[in-house]
Amino acid sequence: MTAFYGEYNQMLDAKNRMRLPAKFRGMLGNGYVLLNGANGCLMAMESAGFNAMAEKFSQVPMSDIQGRKAITKIMASVVEPEEDAQGRFVLPQKAKGYAGITKNIVVTGAYDHVEIWAEERYNELGYNEPEDFNQMLSALEKYGI
Repeated sequence: MTAFYGEYNQMLDAKNRMRLPAKFRGMLGNGYVLLNGANGCLMAMESAGFNAMAEKFSQVPMSDIQGRKAITKIMASVVEPEEDAQGRFVLPQKAKGYAGITKNIVVTGAYDHVEIWAEERYNELGYNEPEDFNQMLSALEKYGI
């Protein structure tokens, strides 16, 4: 598996179009999806990775109303971007609203997916603040990292 990493600043154009950085587009390949992510970001995932995640949804029984509702909401948020010749795609209004994106965007690698953030939300949640590396490692220690 290829790891996504790095941080890129972008802006929506007047037609609500954006493009993923070329590095990420190459790693995602021809087929990728956008969907709502945690903390109000959008996620871009390789189709194969998304399908592997979605296969696990079959384990949630129909009798689990909250679990099924979560699956419905996740699946309803999924879109397959249609890129133009320059690699741009229109950011759907619903996705734009979910992420609070108005103009400025931060695109980050997050190991197995790409995150697309409204710059304001990204900053508000402290992702741009310097961290003590030892504290970050301590937060991952329970996972054997």
